[in-house]
Amino acid sequence: MTTTTASPQGPKPIAVFAVQALLLSLLIGFWPTPRALYPAFVRSHVGAVLGVARDRIVTLRPSAGAEQEDGDTVMEGFRPGDRVPRWRAGLSTLHLGWWPTAVVAALVLATPMTTRRRVLALLGGCAFIEGYVLLRLSAEAGFADYEARYGPGGPLAGPLHALLRTSVEVLEANGVLVAFVLLAWVVVARPSGAFDTSRLSRLLGRGARPPRG
Repeated sequence: MTTTTASPQGPKPIAVFAVQALLLSLLIGFWPTPRALYPAFVRSHVGAVLGVARDRIVTLRPSAGAEQEDGDTVMEGFRPGDRVPRWRAGLSTLHLGWWPTAVVAALVLATPMTTRRRVLALLGGCAFIEGYVLLRLSAEAGFADYEARYGPGGPLAGPLHALLRTSVEVLEANGVLVAFVLLAWVVVARPSGAFDTSRLSRLLGRGARPPRG
C-alpha cells in the first residue's frame, strides 16, 4: 500500500504557483555563473557521445566572429583523417538546453514537496533535458551526415531522407520543446493534488452557460 503525506499548508493556489514558477525561471535563467558555464558543459561531452560511429567524428567548439550570429557553439562533422569538416552547424546551447533546464528547475522548486523529493526531481529534470539535447543534436548530426555523403536529397531521397528531415524539424519546433519541458516536470515532480484550482474553476465556471433543456 502506498501512502502520501500532504503539505501542512495544504494545496498551493495555482496562481501563486504560476507567479513563483515565472519569477524563478527568470532568476535561474539569467543567473550569470551557471549560464556562462553551460555552453562549455555541453561542448565537453556531447561531441564524444555523438561521434561514436566509426566513420564520423563530431566536435563542438565555441563560435567566434561572425559565427556568433548563429549561436554560442559550432558543431562540425569530420571523417577520420580529414582536416576540413564535411558539414558545420551553428547552435545556441542556451536556447537548446539552458532555458529548458531553468524552467524545469523553477517548476520543481515552485511545486510543494519534501526536500528529498525536490532534490531527486531536480536531478531527474536535468537528466530529461540532457536527453532532449542529445536527441536533438543526434538528429541534426545524422541529417547533416546523410546530406554531406549523398548530397541534398541523396540517392535514397524518399523515406530515409524524409524521416531524418522530419525528425530535425519536429525537434526544432518550440512547441515540442515546451511540451517536453512540461512532460519532464510532470514525470519528475508528480504534481497531482499539489495545487488548489478552486478559484480557477470558479472563474472559468462564471463564463460557462448552463446547458439548455
